[in-house]
Amino acid sequence: MKLFRFLFFIISIFLFLPGCLTTRTSYSGITTVRKYQKNIPFVFKNNIDLVSEGANNDEIVVIKSRLNNQLNDSARVKIKDVAFLLHYITKPPAFDTNAIRQSASNMRTSLTYIGYFNPVITYNFDTVIKKNGLQKRVITNYEVQTGKRTLIDTLAYLFDQPDFQKLSDSAKKETFLPENSPITKTAVSQETNRLTELFRNNGYYKFRADALRFTGDTSIAALTTVSDDPFEQLRLLAEASEKRDKPTIRVGYQLNNPLDTLDLKKYYINNIYVMPDYRPGDLYTDTTLQEQVLRNYTSRFHEKLFRNRLLRSNLSIKKGNEFRQDDYYKTINDFYKVGVWESPAIDIIEKNDSNLLDMVVRLTPLKRYGFEGNIEVSYSANNSTGNLTTTSTGNLLGLSTNFSVVDRNFAHSAIRMTNSIKLGVELNTNYKRGGGKSINSNEITYSNNLLFPQFIFPLNGYNKRKLLTKQSFINTNLSLINRIDFFNQQILNTSYGYTFTGNVNHLWSLKIFNFDFHRLYNRSARFDSTLDENPFLRYSFNTALVMGSSVNYNLVHASPRNPKVVTKFIANLEESGLIWGLLKRGNRSEENGNFFNKYLKEFIKSDVEFIHTINHPKSALVFRAFVGVGIPLTKTDSTLPFFKQYFGGGPNSMRGWPVRGIGVGGQQLAPYQIAGIRFNDRTGDIQIEQNTEYRFNVAPLFSNAILFKMAVFADIGNIWNFKNTRPDGLTDSTQFQLKNVYKQLGVSSGVGFRFDFTYFLLRFDFGLRFKRPDLLKNDGWQIPKVNFQNLFGSATENRIWRYNNFNATIGIDYPF
Repeated sequence: MKLFRFLFFIISIFLFLPGCLTTRTSYSGITTVRKYQKNIPFVFKNNIDLVSEGANNDEIVVIKSRLNNQLNDSARVKIKDVAFLLHYITKPPAFDTNAIRQSASNMRTSLTYIGYFNPVITYNFDTVIKKNGLQKRVITNYEVQTGKRTLIDTLAYLFDQPDFQKLSDSAKKETFLPENSPITKTAVSQETNRLTELFRNNGYYKFRADALRFTGDTSIAALTTVSDDPFEQLRLLAEASEKRDKPTIRVGYQLNNPLDTLDLKKYYINNIYVMPDYRPGDLYTDTTLQEQVLRNYTSRFHEKLFRNRLLRSNLSIKKGNEFRQDDYYKTINDFYKVGVWESPAIDIIEKNDSNLLDMVVRLTPLKRYGFEGNIEVSYSANNSTGNLTTTSTGNLLGLSTNFSVVDRNFAHSAIRMTNSIKLGVELNTNYKRGGGKSINSNEITYSNNLLFPQFIFPLNGYNKRKLLTKQSFINTNLSLINRIDFFNQQILNTSYGYTFTGNVNHLWSLKIFNFDFHRLYNRSARFDSTLDENPFLRYSFNTALVMGSSVNYNLVHASPRNPKVVTKFIANLEESGLIWGLLKRGNRSEENGNFFNKYLKEFIKSDVEFIHTINHPKSALVFRAFVGVGIPLTKTDSTLPFFKQYFGGGPNSMRGWPVRGIGVGGQQLAPYQIAGIRFNDRTGDIQIEQNTEYRFNVAPLFSNAILFKMAVFADIGNIWNFKNTRPDGLTDSTQFQLKNVYKQLGVSSGVGFRFDFTYFLLRFDFGLRFKRPDLLKNDGWQIPKVNFQNLFGSATENRIWRYNNFNATIGIDYPF
């Protein structure tokens, strides 16, 4: 089979894939049974026919999945799927009617846990003979009628202790058992835990869940009430009929009797001892330890390694307060999140014959200094464009090393300071044949990052707000980049801001100040001539300064009904010059103004990214959408600075094009050249992209050390400029215009091979361009001529074909 037919077959399966992801009641494709016992009936398939009146489609799927999980191991069929259509059953269990009965019993019990107290479950089985009578396949059919789901009529707290009754009534609106909701075992367990935590958060340190007794009453008044009034009898009979149609239950909570009096005793915090440099075996009563008595706690330590302010700000328990379980756990978590202690713990010591508790906070310090180093290798084939280190047509090999020193307790305040140096070089492996030099570029970068465990000025007044995490950062980077034969670049970047989380699924990052200066110098005549030939590049590649603020929001959400469905949403908003533009001198140009007139860029930039993942045990379907827009705000700027622009292509974007290889708009590709050097970076102010990828496991390799996976994908998108970049004002094919979006969208599709090493994933993606924005014929649609010579041949025409139609990339981890 030719390669193109194989690729078309894979893509066809991918296009019709959504139909294969629904719950199946029969095997589609070919099913093969291996290693079965001849002439002995074995379990081949289990069908579950579910009837549940009042349940919606989502609930039906959840209930059916729950029922499938109740199948007895001896009645369960394990199926291995290969290439969607091939199914293998290996060593199927022998058919056993006891296992069928046990499965039905398990289903009945499982249904009672979710409020179906009167389900009807029947079953039958058929035998299908195959292989001349040697293979006896048994298909079991379960018919499940759940009946009406029992709802909660009323919830009552019946505590004979006034304080318990008052607390439970005051927080009743937070119950997991609201009226008219289904009665489930999970809800009962959650409500029991909620009440236990409620009491423990109000001083009842010794209260336990087994001190609570849950009761339920399903009696109907018509069955126990006698009335001489015939109209009253009719009313009660009508009520009984309604109860049968809509079964309800009255539930309540009581205290178990007898209870230990200590369980009902309110406790208060007495003394708090903090041991910030705890060593295994240390006792807080050790008189050889140094001591410092403060207002809320006493610090006992070997050495003064941490400031008192750091300890105080993370101590939620307060001397004299009633015991609160939430404060206890929050103190442990807050000290852990600081990042300078391992496994913080709090010992609770009861004072004899009293209701007082001493708290001993044990904090074991991590090693103050850490050292990290890594080497990164990247390879890009058939590259004609590039990023900060790409200069020519050829195969590019990138090598970089990064060495970092981490101080986890800078200034004795748990400030995490990281100093790192990065050295990088990119080699052109085809320089002898394609022209140019062996080294395309080199880079050296120094970074200093400070991470504070709390808000600092000007948000330090918000440290008392109840947030899961709150941090401040100051980041500084210095880089020198030499793009050989083009230009040199100096980069100075410093930013100051905050990250905080109010919910486990939400993360905010706020840069209140960002200074980013990129200086281009030593520009070659060849580079300048390239800019003259390509107006869409001319306005991007200049020395530029960005000064402004930005905000980032990150949300990760798993569906409560189906945890396998995960949604990720990222939004960014950035500005430059809106405030700092006031530093420019009025009525002055770039030539006769000050530093800010000359270099400060004014723009607004925003983008959003949406990723939706549907996970299955051995596969996943992922959808990604990205939209980004940058708007230059001054008449003198036609585009954003190049280091703030969007780009497509490469291992994580439009995979049919090399990195920075697609666009801008309908801009023609630079002609392929065998020798010489060509600058061809393509960046824009607007980006629209949509990606779809189906990932699936293939087989374990090397005794399960590596899991071989594959993927089929499709990418759609392009980049554009916001303004017309042509000096003559004529129509600009790089400018975004709604009427041209369809014509200028690129479409690529392909196959990926992934090797999962558990700790990281190595990825090879091969993409073909099915719609090229640089072609006018058929609005760019094409069917690439795929054959062995075009893919692997060394002739010039084969290289040109790959340059125009194909891209191969190597990446680490998933693209999104």
